[in-house]
Amino acid sequence: MGYHLVSWSQESPSLDVRSFVRQDVDELFVGQFEHALDIKGRIVLPASFRASFDQSGFLIKGSEGCLALLTPERFRDIAQTMASRSEEGDVRHRSAKRSFGAGASRVLPDKQGRIAVPEDLRSFAQLDRDCVIVGAIDEVEIWDSARWQQITEVGDSLLESPDEFNDGGPT
Repeated sequence: MGYHLVSWSQESPSLDVRSFVRQDVDELFVGQFEHALDIKGRIVLPASFRASFDQSGFLIKGSEGCLALLTPERFRDIAQTMASRSEEGDVRHRSAKRSFGAGASRVLPDKQGRIAVPEDLRSFAQLDRDCVIVGAIDEVEIWDSARWQQITEVGDSLLESPDEFNDGGPT
């Protein structure tokens, strides 16, 4: 299970995975790029994404079996929300906070723009060699190429029929 979009509503203790997408995103990540993991488990960030991660970034377990690369600011926003919610006393919130922190990895790009993907995160996302790096608006996702093909087919079909997922916003 991925953790990157998890938040909790005050009205309902259930997890709402859509409510944490920021509305004030300063950095927009778009496009898809095919890259390969090298023998040391590193992957090259696309040039258009590098400036956002020049100091560091955070790799976390993403939804549907991908990895999400977050800017330090985005990671901090999510972590602070999780920390404040866990202080409210709900054991589920504390457990989610622990899992989120334990499953995250701070990454520092090298001079070639490569980040090292830890073995446990490569295993989670089933990354072997061929990967796709995807700009997912407010985060960067790293997918196994075959898995990305499956996911993108579903997303493309939804875009062809926007009424199926539209909640009143622009189509």
